[in-house]
Amino acid sequence: MGDRVGNLLVIVVDLHPVWWANHSLTEVIQSSLILANAHLLQSPLNKLSVYGYMNTGVYKLYPDEENLVVGESTAGKFEGFDVVNTTILMKIKDVMLECDNPEEHRQLDGSLLSGALIKALCHCNVMSKNLSLGSILQSRILVMKGSPDSRSQYMAIMNSIFAAQKNKVCIDSCVLGEDSTFLQQASEITGGTYVRVGEHSKLTQYLLGVFLMGVEFRKSFHTPPAAKVDFRAACQCHSKMTDVGYVCSVCMSVYCNFRPMCMTCNAHFKLPTALLKGKKVTGKRKLENGKS
Repeated sequence: MGDRVGNLLVIVVDLHPVWWANHSLTEVIQSSLILANAHLLQSPLNKLSVYGYMNTGVYKLYPDEENLVVGESTAGKFEGFDVVNTTILMKIKDVMLECDNPEEHRQLDGSLLSGALIKALCHCNVMSKNLSLGSILQSRILVMKGSPDSRSQYMAIMNSIFAAQKNKVCIDSCVLGEDSTFLQQASEITGGTYVRVGEHSKLTQYLLGVFLMGVEFRKSFHTPPAAKVDFRAACQCHSKMTDVGYVCSVCMSVYCNFRPMCMTCNAHFKLPTALLKGKKVTGKRKLENGKS
């Protein structure tokens, strides 16, 4: 008798209120619920978790162990789906009602994508360790992002991406706003799929046609072609993309200009002799295609 293989889908949704003020959050949430229900319908061994994030924190939307919801079986609707939908909608409503301080959400930049990825990876790790004998759980993360990238989170996001790659957790990216350099790198490194949806009315079609199937089946279908990935690093000093810069030998932080002390790990460096003599520094390390 073979092993029982299940799939864990962790959906991470951007809930930043400033971005959603000009877009339809209801339409995106309804499309996400359709994907969640279809994923659970594929196999009784499949698992689902949903997280929401904004600039003030990361919130677990489903499952909710503290407030259990009793589903209602209606005509043409499975009781389990009603539990999923009701729980997620109630949690999103509670999160939005907590946003009572407009000053905290005035800036569009700063959604905690790094924290959401870390919590999703921790959940995947916990679920993989709590399996019954003879069971296998394949985990993947789907990030649905609208707000722009926050360069200040570069190190934390890259650490999360490499942790996902090491644990064989695929990161899929569904971008609803402008292109995300971070998620392009995340999908490329972990073997996921990156899709930018320009028209939100077609979101359900993209979710069911691209992200419902597992990674192992996508090579048999015509999925959207991979986008050209920008592997440049963001410098720690100004949070801007850098072609040529200095790299800390301890923590691999990148700086566009020489600094005597690393801002990340506080490692100290000697001032280059050429700088002391006022000469042009040579030997800068070029960062191209992820190589230094």
